[in-house]
Amino acid sequence: MLAQRMEHECLTGEDIIRSMKGMIAASGINTNAFYKTFRQAPLPTATLKKVFQQYFYYIRTFPQILAGTSHRTESEVIRMKLARTVVSELGDGVGEAHFIMFERVLAGVGIQLDDWRKVEYIPEASALVAGLRRIFLEGSTEQAIGAHYIIEEFGFPMIANLYEGFRLYEGWQHEDFTYFYLHMLVETDHVEWISDAVMEAAREARNGNDILEGAADVLNLLTRFWDGLNRVATHA
Repeated sequence: MLAQRMEHECLTGEDIIRSMKGMIAASGINTNAFYKTFRQAPLPTATLKKVFQQYFYYIRTFPQILAGTSHRTESEVIRMKLARTVVSELGDGVGEAHFIMFERVLAGVGIQLDDWRKVEYIPEASALVAGLRRIFLEGSTEQAIGAHYIIEEFGFPMIANLYEGFRLYEGWQHEDFTYFYLHMLVETDHVEWISDAVMEAAREARNGNDILEGAADVLNLLTRFWDGLNRVATHA
């Protein structure tokens, strides 16, 4: 462990980003079982609602959690990069918050969610949000940066897979799916901003280990989350 830590501490920002991309590829999260299930055939209405009640919990709470890390960092450069993502997620001052846009996706296929504050969530969804609060609000800011990089880097494949799945349902109009169209455009910006934050944090060699630890931590939480959604979708 000590040797591994010393190795991580010597990594450049480019090395760290390359390592995190490798972690994502090795995890298989971009081809997880839920994506395959969801793209295969429409789910029953009750199942569809239960699945995306869990997903909504994740996207509804994340901007607030991320804003807490923006407050905690000592770097003004990193604070600005994180704040840009928070502002983007909340509509950039000109549009709707992204979680509201996702509610429109669901409305387009006949789903109205319950109040997210009163729902009993599956263990994996509860663990994901609790884990995000732990990483972003209690851990080092470098761990949060690593976790945030993972979230943004796997974001585009996630959006693409969900979009293809929702296209199987009847009744939706193109304007209902603005959530997907917008994210296909802004995810590149989000990855660029968090990559800049990683590069800034990596200027201190000792930060490399924390960045990678945060990345591994959230990747584990997210992998379990999608496994949990697949269990709900397949009633396993």
